[in-house]
Amino acid sequence: MKKIYLLGVLLFSMLAFSQAQNSFAVYEMKVKKGGERALAQLFDDYWGDANWKSGGVSVERIAIGDNDMTHRVIVFGQVGNRGRAEGDVKEFEWALFQQRVNDYVEEWGPSAAGRFISYFGGSPNDFPYIQLYEFEAENPAAFKTAFEKVAKKLSKIQDGRPMALGNYDIGGAGATHWVAIGHNNFGDLLEQKVKYEEVPKVLQEFLSNRGPVEPVRNFTVNIIKWYGEL
Repeated sequence: MKKIYLLGVLLFSMLAFSQAQNSFAVYEMKVKKGGERALAQLFDDYWGDANWKSGGVSVERIAIGDNDMTHRVIVFGQVGNRGRAEGDVKEFEWALFQQRVNDYVEEWGPSAAGRFISYFGGSPNDFPYIQLYEFEAENPAAFKTAFEKVAKKLSKIQDGRPMALGNYDIGGAGATHWVAIGHNNFGDLLEQKVKYEEVPKVLQEFLSNRGPVEPVRNFTVNIIKWYGEL
């Protein structure tokens, strides 16, 4: 069984990420049956009163779609200024935490790291049901331009719901990029899709201008724990 090494960087950051670029490291896992509550308590004990240089940690339950794991942990923060403040935790505490987490993990899945490229809307902590699209973009520059245009045109429909575009610098299981869209819950996600269908020209413009894309995974997650600041 793989060991957990939760070092790293960002899930979502608000629009301020453009001034200090944020990054993330994500670790997927299959939690043992009945283990979520115990893990949640471990996370609270270890991260609940943490002091951060920037960013923090998001713990997510994987819900529906192309992902066989049950949970993800994303550590996030500004590039070059991430992680817990110096002296906030002792080395032996980190090692003990890793050991205790592994007691509740049946299997470790893929891990990856990358950066946020564009971000629109509010905090994901306020819209904790997130749909993720992972894909290979043949023309990243064209996709970025098309994404930013469609995000601005959908801002009224989104009504504060976050839309983010990012890349994978390490890992990604064949994907080079991802798009994440936040919602209140599963019902809200479906209602938003109906609203998108009411503006077909906006979506068609995006599809025509984004460049060739090869889908890799499409799934939803629900944020169950959030530590730190955006």
